[in-house]
Amino acid sequence: MRVRLAAALILALCLGFTALGAVDITFYGHSCFTVMPESGLVIMIDPYGSYVPYPGLPAAADVVLMTHGHIDHCPYCFGARDRVTGDPMVVWPFGDNDRVREGRWKLTDELSAVFVEASHVTASGGGQGLVCLFSFEVDGIRFAHLGDVGRTLTTAQVAALGDVDVLFVPVGGVFTIDAEEAVEVIQQLPSVRAVFPMHYMVSGITPWTDLAPVSTFLASIPDGWAVEVPDSDTVVIGTLPDTVTVYVPTYVGAP
Repeated sequence: MRVRLAAALILALCLGFTALGAVDITFYGHSCFTVMPESGLVIMIDPYGSYVPYPGLPAAADVVLMTHGHIDHCPYCFGARDRVTGDPMVVWPFGDNDRVREGRWKLTDELSAVFVEASHVTASGGGQGLVCLFSFEVDGIRFAHLGDVGRTLTTAQVAALGDVDVLFVPVGGVFTIDAEEAVEVIQQLPSVRAVFPMHYMVSGITPWTDLAPVSTFLASIPDGWAVEVPDSDTVVIGTLPDTVTVYVPTYVGAP
């Protein structure tokens, strides 16, 4: 496994629509997604260790972004280098002081990302430490992944993330924001049109059985939002819906 990036940035381990480019979004379970623009670059976010027994990994990627150093988001942090295949650039956004290296960083000729620090600790004291929120744009679509964010967003975090079109947001509570807080976060980002809930309980797979299931989040969304439940692990975003649409794809390898 090679780690490639500027040395000062990355430490190795550790129904109207807007037409845009077509981007494939694949759900591997928990908080792990890949985003693949038309160029074929595969951007993976938050691969999980085998402790979280979704069947989707190992899988290939070109760039791996990790929001923080817990086993369900950073297998490399625990010596597991076989969860992502190929020869990816592994992006670790924390510096020697365990703080996020905030700012906009060029990762490849095609991909730049904004790193934003946030708390993992919830209002009730769950979670631990800090997380990195990532936002990046490919094929004219701006994505943001909020990792295990524990609080609703500050004004500064909203500004740093930018005009997000597609949002990956935790909804299960306990260690992250819960369903109602996730709705509030989505509303803090008024440009968002596509939402992918994550970090929720799946019976028989998720080790943390006290997480809420995704149905709790779906029951909390406002009137006027749409819900799509494709029987596929991949959603192709080639247009953005006119209203907020929540996508709940199945996970890779689901029975």
